[in-house]
Parts: sequence; C-alpha cells; structure tokens
Amino acid sequence: MGSKTRAGFGVEEKGFRWGIFILLVVLYALFLNPRCWPLPRGGTATTNVQQRPTGVVTDTPAITIAGATADTTSTPTTTAHEAQIQWTFGTVTGTYTSCTAQAKTTYDGSTWLTLGSAAGLTVTTGTVNAWTILEQAPTTSVTTSSVSSTAALGFGQLTKFTFACSGAYGTSAPVSVSVIYR
Repeated sequence: MGSKTRAGFGVEEKGFRWGIFILLVVLYALFLNPRCWPLPRGGTATTNVQQRPTGVVTDTPAITIAGATADTTSTPTTTAHEAQIQWTFGTVTGTYTSCTAQAKTTYDGSTWLTLGSAAGLTVTTGTVNAWTILEQAPTTSVTTSSVSSTAALGFGQLTKFTFACSGAYGTSAPVSVSVIYR
C-alpha cells in the first residue's frame, strides 16, 4: 500500500512521526536530561545546597605613619572568611622597634574588636611584611565563642588595621598596604 501524505504539507505521515520522535529525543538529551547539568562540588545533587559566588575584594587601605600609632581606612568585609595582607615599607625615617599591626573588625560600624593576634612588623626601608588571617572553622561540630567586648573570631561588616610601636619610633614610615579578602 502507498504512504499517506499530510494534507497541505507534502510530508509523508510515517516519516513525519519519526522526525518528531527523533527531535524530542535529541532535545531531551541536550536540555532536559538532569545528568547533563553540572553537579555541586560534592559530586551529588542535594536539595539544601546553595551555590554562592566566590568573592574576592582587593583593597589598599590608606595609612600615614608619622608616630607610634596609626589606623588604616576600613574595608567592607561582611562576606570575608580570610585575608592575605602585605605591608611594604618605603623610605623609613628614624628607627621603629617592637611594631605590630592588629586587625580590627566591627559589627555595628563603631565598636572595634580585635581579630586574631597582632602581627609583628619589621619597619625598615624596603621591607615586605606578609601574613594571613583565617576565620576560625570548627573541625567536627559547631563552636560557640566566649562572649567578648574586645575580640572577634570572624570578620564583621568593616575591617581595619592598627599600627603600633611599643619601643622607639621615628618620624616617617611610608607604607603600601595591600589586602585580599576572600
């Protein structure tokens, strides 16, 4: 028996059905098949995983050191979990001894809490001081910090650095500060 032609289209009905079927299979394979889409990093799809974009903030907070203490300008750090800091000194005038840089963070914009320990700095011409601050991460369970009005275990909405010398200090220590927050 002969094949039927669809009215007005000039297409054989048997070939038309197979064409639609093949098209649907290809579309499913390319777009609708959940195995074609990338999985979260753990390797299995879960319903409670929230993908968050990786954020990196690079900042060069301004600071002028002309005595025993100075503060950098603050940087927004609400989503930060670590900081890589580098202080590079220019031509230092005078002698600076027993100097540190202390990270401080705030949750309310006015009360500054220390973040980690103070980093000892070598303040001489051309010296590069680099260090990293890592927010505390529990290893096996949730950790609750002690209540404190002076110290924080994580980054707040703003973070700054306080330079201080407990020994002798000169009259000028220009420094270039570079901070990368992740």
